[in-house]
Amino acid sequence: MSMPGLKPIIFYDIPSIVQTWSPNTMKTRYCLTFKGLPFQTVWLEYPEIKSFYEQHSLVPTTLRIIKGTPTPVHTLPVIMDPNTNRFITDSFAIAQYLDEQYPDTPQVLPHNTAALVHAFHTALHDAIRGMIMLGSFRGAQKLNPKSKEYYIRTREERFGIPWEQFATPEKREEQWNTLRAACNTIDGWYATSGGQFIMGDTPCFADFVVAGLCKWIQYCFENQEWEEVKSWNGGRWRRLVEATDRYLDCSK
Repeated sequence: MSMPGLKPIIFYDIPSIVQTWSPNTMKTRYCLTFKGLPFQTVWLEYPEIKSFYEQHSLVPTTLRIIKGTPTPVHTLPVIMDPNTNRFITDSFAIAQYLDEQYPDTPQVLPHNTAALVHAFHTALHDAIRGMIMLGSFRGAQKLNPKSKEYYIRTREERFGIPWEQFATPEKREEQWNTLRAACNTIDGWYATSGGQFIMGDTPCFADFVVAGLCKWIQYCFENQEWEEVKSWNGGRWRRLVEATDRYLDCSK
């Protein structure tokens, strides 16, 4: 899609030793590419994100329970749209903004479905909550050293246990079963659709949420673990990744 005169949107992402690391920032990368919007990536290591927020007077919108207290945390993705001189934080808010600001592009929250997609987003995260520590343990190994040290330290603070206890062999089976059960649940949601994607034949933000989770497993987990996930639910997750990979533009 050609958009003469449109300045590239600045997309802030987390660097790693793999192509793109965070399933949260992947949601925005999918959206920008799907819409055909020009963008360029600025990479921020984890310890740089808070100062970036402060530099631009941004208010964190994400809360995490840390030592029993809901605490604002500084997260990516963030975009800065030089066409409107606006910063937008949070992947869902970014999706809403892009749909509203660029209505002539393919919609990622189509047909007034934002509330339903938000509920899908929340339900998915609730479903996978029990495997977050396994995911954190696997994912940290792919971060650059500067981010890895910060990530491990802050996750120990958040969960209140030593890093080596995040994914012990004794816990891994239960964590893996949680992921399997979550995939079964999400597969049931997809089974009600009349097409390959959650709303039929065209992907939307909900599909990018699921695809980002799958790509995170592919990039960060052990090879045999991804091979196992690909085989679940009749190969649904392999097919979803194959169908959405063209929207995960890591060249910019």
